[in-house]
Formats: sequence, structure tokens, C-alpha cells
Amino acid sequence: MLITRIKASNFYGIKDPIEVSFTEGGEKEKIGYANKGKERVSLISGFYGANASGKSTIFHAIDTITRVMVSRQQDVINGIKQDTIIATPNYHISMQTQPIVMEIDFIINEDSYHYSFSIVNEGREIDQEVLYKNNKEVFTRKDNKISFETSIKNKISTTLLTENITAPKKSSFLSVLLDDSSDISVFSNLKEGIGISNLNKIKTDFCFITDKRSVQIGQNSISGLLNFALRYINGDKNVKDSLNIINPITKYFEPSFEQFIIKGDQKSFSFDAQYSNFYKLIPIMELSAGTRELVSYISEIIRILKNGGVVIYDETSKFYHPDMEIAILNLFKDKDINKNNAQIFFSSHNHETFDLLQNDQAHILEKKDDNITVSKVSDYDVKERDNVKRIYRLGSLGGIPNTIDFNRIINNLL
Repeated sequence: MLITRIKASNFYGIKDPIEVSFTEGGEKEKIGYANKGKERVSLISGFYGANASGKSTIFHAIDTITRVMVSRQQDVINGIKQDTIIATPNYHISMQTQPIVMEIDFIINEDSYHYSFSIVNEGREIDQEVLYKNNKEVFTRKDNKISFETSIKNKISTTLLTENITAPKKSSFLSVLLDDSSDISVFSNLKEGIGISNLNKIKTDFCFITDKRSVQIGQNSISGLLNFALRYINGDKNVKDSLNIINPITKYFEPSFEQFIIKGDQKSFSFDAQYSNFYKLIPIMELSAGTRELVSYISEIIRILKNGGVVIYDETSKFYHPDMEIAILNLFKDKDINKNNAQIFFSSHNHETFDLLQNDQAHILEKKDDNITVSKVSDYDVKERDNVKRIYRLGSLGGIPNTIDFNRIINNLL
């Protein structure tokens, strides 16, 4: 799967619509890109900006779009009605009556898709939705009423009364189609009939490493590690296989390291590291922050690199040495390693990572007039051979904090 464009408005810090494209014209092969027809799709995209400039919001937009696509919301859980917020709107007074509108363009295998939806009632209900495949409409939703493109309608109408199909208020119709347990998906195998069965890959082709959703559905690497241990105890084969990846990589960082040992049950368990020169096991929480981050996520990153898919990694500069951060990001540019065109979107405060990117792969975010704005380095008068790191640090591209004002405020407080 490759993401080629996203667009969002009235979502968290995004007030007015912002659109980010991850393609450029050209059929010639280029490092860091995958060729698709007459376009190249970026395999590595970096996002830069001061704190609270909107980097995480961009990633949360991708997260929200994918959740809406594949996850059905439950109105009632254990007999209790839920007031579920599908997505959080921008709370600026001018946006109070506006819908949340989100779009994504992506490629799976050789098929291109466009998907968009709008959410109303302060993020609680989906009122519009549309899916295109290869520039041809598949279905459209208005409120809870679904209509199909004519040829698709003719194809499935012999076994299904399409005019009777409706969608739930809190869930996308696409998530209903992709849910194997839902009545509509079982009845006549509708997703096969309309040719979107390959969209099931969305469920497995993403790795989120963000504060909103870590790869283990946690808020940080610590909760990710705890979840990893529980899955191991419960006999998850994928986790057991992951240890075969994690152990040798950790040993690269710490030569005296031997292996991780997980013992116990769901009520009480231990997750420890064994070292050749220590007389006792070391609890994983006592290891360095960088080692914990690596153990939490590296096996999922390698899975995406091996099989193809998308990694969303917020703040790769948080725990790693700058050289290690660059080494991890560089994996996605190495054709011998990234054979299936895995894609990574990352944010960083490390200016050295500019060296990894072409100018249209580097995105600068700023907060202006209560709204997030995004631009590319290629939007400015900057050549590929220029020292982008220096230009950025001088403030010519925006997206840097005003440390002079910060010093003034601190001085006044003191």
C-alpha cells in the first residue's frame, strides 16, 4: 500500500483545508521513490516544525482516516449506550457548524483509490462518504443511504436489493463492507462483487508509532512493552517470532546482552534482559529509553519493510542517537532492503535528517492565525544542492520556535 495524498479540514488544529501530496511527475527511477505509471510516489516523507506546530496532527489525521475505513463503531457496549467521538473537530468559533472533512488517495497493488468522508454533530456521525477505484465511483453515501455506480449495481442487483442498503450513523459503510462478521459482507459476498476485497490489506499494512496509537495500541513504548509481554504469554506466534529479530538487534547495541526472557501469566509476569556479565536478570523497564523504544517497535518496522505497507513514526528523534535515527530511516531508501516499497512518514527535530530527503519530501509545518499550514521545501527558492539544514535553521523556511521570545518570557517570570 502507498499513500499518495491526504486532505483534512476542521480536524484538531487544522481549521482551513490542508492538502499534502506525496507524488511527483516523472517515469525515471529515483532513490526514495516508487514508480507508478507516469508518477513517482515518495517512500520517505519528513515533517518538521516547532512544538505544537501540527506534526502529530497530520499523523493523527492519517490514523483517523484509516480507523474510519476499517473500524466499526459500537453504539451500545454491554447494554450501555456510547457517546462515541469518531473524530475531534477544530474548536475555533468559526468552525462550530462546519463538518469534519477528510480525504485520502492510495494505491494497493496496481489499483488506485480515492476515499473521502465528512463527519457532523461535533465528530459523532458520518453523513457523507464516497469511494473511487481507478477513477470510477464504487459507492456514495448521503446520510445513511447508499448508492452504487450503475455497472456495480447491475452486477450485484441479481442477488441483493441495493436500494435497501443503509449505513450506520457512527460507522463508515466501507468498514461494514470490510467486516467479515457483518450481515452485508456475508450476504452475497458483496465486497468481492464490487471488487474491493484487497482493501482488507489496510487492516494489516499500517504500523503507527505515535502518542495517539503506538504499534501495540499503547501511548508510549512502556505500555507497548507490557502489551508485547502479555501477547507472548498468551502464545501469540508473531510475538515469539519477533524475539528472533529483537534479540540480535539489541545485542548490536549492547554486546554483553544475551536474550529477553518473558515469564508468568496474565496476572503476574516478568519481562527481563539477560546479560553475560551480570549475575541477575535486569527488568526491561531499567534499560535505556533508546533500547526500550527499539524493542517496542523494530520488529513491526521490519515486518512492514519485508511485506510492504506504511509506517507512521512520530518523533524519531525522541530517544535515538541522531546517527541511529538516520540509519533506521535510511532503511526505506535502500532498495536491497525495501524491496516491496514500504513507505514511512516521520517527524523529527533533528535537522540532519534533511540530508535524507529530496526537497519535495520535506514538509514544514507552522501554526498561523489559529490554523496549521504545511508547505514543502520545494515550494521555496531552494535548490537540491543547497544546504537545506542551514536555511531551515536560519528561519527562512519557517517552522522553528521563537527562542528570543521564549527567553524574554522566562526572564520576566524570573
